[in-house]
Amino acid sequence: MGTVVGSTNKNGDDIIRAKSKRTRTSNTEAQVNQRTKFAMVTQFLQMLNFLLRIGLKSVADFAGISPYNYACSATLKNAVIGTAPDFELNYNMVQISEGNLAQVKSATAVLVGDDVNFQWIDNEKGVREAADKAVLIVYNVANFELSYSIGEVTRGDLSGTLPIPNGEVGDKLLMFLFFQSATNPTLVSSNQFLGSVTATV
Repeated sequence: MGTVVGSTNKNGDDIIRAKSKRTRTSNTEAQVNQRTKFAMVTQFLQMLNFLLRIGLKSVADFAGISPYNYACSATLKNAVIGTAPDFELNYNMVQISEGNLAQVKSATAVLVGDDVNFQWIDNEKGVREAADKAVLIVYNVANFELSYSIGEVTRGDLSGTLPIPNGEVGDKLLMFLFFQSATNPTLVSSNQFLGSVTATV
């Protein structure tokens, strides 16, 4: 009757008890796919979290969420490609930073031995200063190891070098670049994805 159940025990006593709630499972195809995408995105972004706090602080504060949550939402929306169960990330659409500081032209990242050499041309337009800090990133997606530098070189240096992260021959390495103002830490450029290479040493 309603949300209660009547019964009689072995002694002949009448018992009224609450009806047990039926366990609901969330295993529709859409829900499984969403959980798969979310797990992939969070695993990828977890090692980048401290850089997200630099690159996405302003836009995340404006949205009223953490930089990590902002990155997860943007990556799920814009960077997940493929069909179930073979989802993957379009690294060119991954957001590590977002802002109004000027990007650079002709940026490249080249693997030489166990180093990655970054080079770029300053476009000398937009909001920028030669003293802007360069944020260089090399990310090993095989084991989620990271190599980075923040401000060791500047926009005006036009180049920088990073050692590759720990890993094995054949691992896939991703290269990213963005800039942070030397005078206003919340002012950054949107990140640029400079491609991927395979580790050879």
